[in-house]
Amino acid sequence: MNRVVRIVLDEEDNNRYNIPLSPQSLLSTSRQHQSNEHHFQRLKKDNQQQYNGFFVPTLLGKKIFVEVTTVGSKQFAYLEIVLDSIRDICEAGAFVSLHITTTNCDPNASPDIECPLRGQTSEETVEDNFPVEIIDHLNERLRCRNPEGTLDTHIHLLSPDWGKQVVDNHRRLFYDNIDEGYDVFIHTEEDETIRPTNVIAFLHETEKLRRLVGDKRLGDYSIGFVRYENEMDHSEKKRVVWEFEWDPDVELVKHPGIEGRYFTSPPWHHQGMFMATRLQLLAWKTREPDCHFHKVERRPGYHTERISGCLDLYDAEYCNVTQLLPLDSFEDFLIHHIPDKNHKRSPQNIVRTIDLHKRRMRALHSDARMNKRSYNGIKMYIDEIDPNKTVHFNLTAYNNYVQRGGILSEEELNEYEWIIE
Repeated sequence: MNRVVRIVLDEEDNNRYNIPLSPQSLLSTSRQHQSNEHHFQRLKKDNQQQYNGFFVPTLLGKKIFVEVTTVGSKQFAYLEIVLDSIRDICEAGAFVSLHITTTNCDPNASPDIECPLRGQTSEETVEDNFPVEIIDHLNERLRCRNPEGTLDTHIHLLSPDWGKQVVDNHRRLFYDNIDEGYDVFIHTEEDETIRPTNVIAFLHETEKLRRLVGDKRLGDYSIGFVRYENEMDHSEKKRVVWEFEWDPDVELVKHPGIEGRYFTSPPWHHQGMFMATRLQLLAWKTREPDCHFHKVERRPGYHTERISGCLDLYDAEYCNVTQLLPLDSFEDFLIHHIPDKNHKRSPQNIVRTIDLHKRRMRALHSDARMNKRSYNGIKMYIDEIDPNKTVHFNLTAYNNYVQRGGILSEEELNEYEWIIE
């Protein structure tokens, strides 16, 4: 089955928003991707019959809509990593419809028009972003081998006159496809890795949340994500989060029905991406006080952060949605910000993910469930067969940890991995 990258000039957008486009941007391909709807419906029916309609945490047979916004070609290497991870979602058996929204920054634009990414003003035409050799390269890179999955890719070329609002195009695409049977809609910037684990964890946790609060309250919440980077400027390379001022104790969300299960990142909840189900997107169209998530509208302040970073979604003056981070599975909701450099801007906020893990474990220790479980985790043992070789390991702490059912001691909880400058 052929997977073909399609380039689409959004002429409908041009008419809708009266944005002038140059003749040079009239790119299209004549090849159409094959319809996989029959295959999708068969798998969905088989899964429903096998599991009696209950949700099963698998990507097999899931229908997923992904939009990635990119500008120019300066960060193309990052985009390639993102595309590799999206292909992995198909290799896990999902039906993926991938949409890349792209433009260039107009070097002759009015000062009122901001380039979506600073420093990317370019003389290149839009066509130069994705020349034929790049399309040919991507056609091979985006060829999903799993016969149970599909990956169809579309490239939407937009006018640079949108400025930073080019990121809004993902909302229009979401709502144009709202009734096409997608299990989840994903938007991300071009430099954040979305792994299959992230997608299935979101679907699983959202379903658990729906069972706790019901369909009517699901739109009140969004299972969120936190970006991390790798410290490349330290001798020890460790994951850090940098965008928030975390308190020593995580603050649990105490809403009725979900007490003790979720916490949230300190405001503002910048993510650089988000996921949503159809039910949530529909609720956010009319959510009070001023959400109208489906509308393309200039917001005050940092527009890209408000739309792509989800600030509007969690802002009490707009959508007023509560971000939820699962207390006992938070590691599945860490998103790698590929540049690994933004943490240098906020050194005062840096928390290593191991420290954040210990803060969560402290909160979980008060849960009776944690004290009744048996250990089911990594097995470690000394495996040196030569008795004449010295082994510098002591497994006493590990063995005690296993006997406690995989619970850290108070001493271990207090051993924070402080950053050494």
